[in-house]
Amino acid sequence: MAHVRHKGLQTWQWVMMAGFILWLALTAARILHFIPEEMALPTLIALSAAQLIAGFTILQGACEALILGVERLGARFRWDSFIAGTIGEIASNLPEFVVIAFLVLIDPLAAFLIAVVAIYSNALAFSVYSFFLPKDVKGKFLMPDPITRAGTEVLIAGSGIALVIGFVFLALHSESHKTELNRYDLALIAAVLLVVFGFYIYSLMHYYAKQEDEDKADPLDPAMHSVSWGAIIGMLALGTAGAFIGGESISAFADVALHRMSLPQVPTALILAFFAGVSEYLIVYKAHRKGELGIALSNVFGAITQQMFLVFPFTLVAIALMGATIPINFVTTISLILLFPVFFVLFEYLEEDHTLNNLDAAGMVGIFALIVYVLLFMSGVKG
Repeated sequence: MAHVRHKGLQTWQWVMMAGFILWLALTAARILHFIPEEMALPTLIALSAAQLIAGFTILQGACEALILGVERLGARFRWDSFIAGTIGEIASNLPEFVVIAFLVLIDPLAAFLIAVVAIYSNALAFSVYSFFLPKDVKGKFLMPDPITRAGTEVLIAGSGIALVIGFVFLALHSESHKTELNRYDLALIAAVLLVVFGFYIYSLMHYYAKQEDEDKADPLDPAMHSVSWGAIIGMLALGTAGAFIGGESISAFADVALHRMSLPQVPTALILAFFAGVSEYLIVYKAHRKGELGIALSNVFGAITQQMFLVFPFTLVAIALMGATIPINFVTTISLILLFPVFFVLFEYLEEDHTLNNLDAAGMVGIFALIVYVLLFMSGVKG
C-alpha cells in the first residue's frame, strides 16, 4: 500500500484531471444552455456516457487521494500497513456514500438496488481474484488469520441477516397487509447492520493484535511519504471534493438512464455498481503487483463485508431520512434473499481449512455469476 514519493503528477492524478476538465465542460455547456432539454437518442446516450466517464475518472482519483491521505496520516503516527489499510479501506467508501446520497434524491429504490447489487459484483470480483493468489505446492493459498477469523464470523452474520430479511420479504410479498418498508423498518435494519460492522472491525483489530510480531506488517516509513499536516489535509480534501463532484456526475447519468432512457433498474444498478467499485479493483490490482497481498485481500474481501454492513445501512438511513419507502416486490425480494447463498458460500470456502485453491475459485465464480445472471434475467419482472 505504500506509495513512494514521486516528482510530478502520477497517472491517477492525470486521469482525475482529465475527468475534472470533462466535468467542467459538461457543466459549462449545461449552464450556458448549449445542451438542449430535448435531444435525439444518440445525442442523449453520448452525453450520458460522457457524464459516466467524467464521474468514474474523478471518483477513481478521489479514492486514491483518500487512501493516500490515510497512508500519510499513518506514516506520521507510525501505523503499520494493516491498520492504515483497514482505515483507508473504510475512508475509500466516501465516494460511494456520495453517489448513494445523490441517487436517493433522484430514485430511492435505485439507490437501494445499487447498494445491494454491489455486494454481488464485489463477491464476483473476490472470486475472480482468488485465481491469482499465489498457491503453495499443494495448490492452496493460506488466508491471513485476522481476515479468516473475523471474516468467517461476519459472513455467518451476513448469511443469517440476509436469510431473515429475505424470508420476511417473501412472506410479506405473498400477503398484502404490508407492501413496503417504512422509515422505521429501514432504520432498524440499518442499526443492526452497523452494530455488527462495529464489532467486526473490533474483532479484526483484536485478532491482528494477538498475532506474533513476525506475522505483523511493518510500520509505514515516514521517509516514503509527505507527512506534513498540509500534505495530509490536502489529499483528504482532494478526495472529498472529488467524491462530491464525481458522485454528482454519476447520479446525473443514473437519472438519465432510469427516467429518460427507461433502462431496467437492476442492469443499471449493476453498471453503476461496477463503475463505483472499479477504483477499488484498481487498488487491489496495484497492491497485488507490488506483492502486498495482505492489502489486496483486505480490500477485495473488505469490499464485500463493508458493502453489506456499512454502505448498505448508510443507504437505508439516507432513504429513511428522506421519508421514502422501499416496496416489497419480486425484485427487492429476490435481490435480498440471494444474498444468503453469497455469504454462506464464502463462509464455507473460507472456514474449511482457511485456504483457497483454484477449484474453490471456480466454484465461487460459477455460483456468483449464476446469481448475477438470475438478477439480470428477472429484473424486468414487476412486483
